[in-house]
Amino acid sequence: MVTDIAIYLEGGGPTKDTRTPFRRGMSEFLQPLVQLVRQQGVRWRIIPCGSRNEAFADFCDALTNESGVFNVLLVDSETLPTTTNSPWSHLSQRKGDEWTKPTSATDEHCHLMTACMESWLVVDRDALKKHFTKGFDESKLPLPQYVETTEKEKIADALSKATKGTTTGSYGKIRDGAKLLALADSSLVRKHCKWCDRFFKTLAATMGTTV
Repeated sequence: MVTDIAIYLEGGGPTKDTRTPFRRGMSEFLQPLVQLVRQQGVRWRIIPCGSRNEAFADFCDALTNESGVFNVLLVDSETLPTTTNSPWSHLSQRKGDEWTKPTSATDEHCHLMTACMESWLVVDRDALKKHFTKGFDESKLPLPQYVETTEKEKIADALSKATKGTTTGSYGKIRDGAKLLALADSSLVRKHCKWCDRFFKTLAATMGTTV
């Protein structure tokens, strides 16, 4: 069982002022895991890194310098992974990444938001309605069971169309992302997103339990 977990996360923007709300939003989304680490006495850190390249670089540095920590990389898949791809295989083959898996890393250290964080957000319609209130058009969004087979560009376009008529205005990643993460029901997202479910199950397993 591990006693120290650090999650290096793509997103949060360029500054502390934008990363702090994002870290809090992700912490709320991951509450079932947060409760486990508290019960198990495990140290737990969520570290928003900004860009995906920064997240990968910080993760690699942690593998070298914090050998006693279970370091985790969580990034957008960007493109849709094949059903047979391991996360490292996907990231090594994706043009624009072509990352080499660190020697000490395994598939358990790498996790994907497929195809992007917004794919998770569009699953929970109640959370979206609560945040955007009047004028939200749910019919523009893909059905929850299809979000992980919907390209990133189509997710972004659908979310923009669904929210453009709201009093809040069209979805903005920095403005709305952290708040929606905090509202989203992770159990519902796990039901429809296998890569999200994999993330929860893997981290629970490192603590010798299930979630």
